[in-house]
Amino acid sequence: MDEKEKQRLINSMFKKAAGYEAVETQEEYSLVDGELALTKRKIIRKDVPPDLSALKILLADEEPPNVSREELERERNELEKEYFKLVENRLNGDKKTKKRRT
Repeated sequence: MDEKEKQRLINSMFKKAAGYEAVETQEEYSLVDGELALTKRKIIRKDVPPDLSALKILLADEEPPNVSREELERERNELEKEYFKLVENRLNGDKKTKKRRT
């Protein structure tokens, strides 16, 4: 495999890992006055979601970040606090909604 083909495949893998929008064209032809003529054209846009398998393949060669245990613990604590705030806000929002309904 030459370098150009390899780069094209890598670019395709990045596109698949990130997700993209695909455009599809459907055309219908009919006989008009004895000749085929385009009678209908439909353009469809589809969102293709990111593919985690492609992302795993791309990141397989990456080395994990060099982070200390203290930094990981600090980040975990911050995420935990943020999570509990979100849960509390959702529960308080549900209580307010129930009060309004009654």
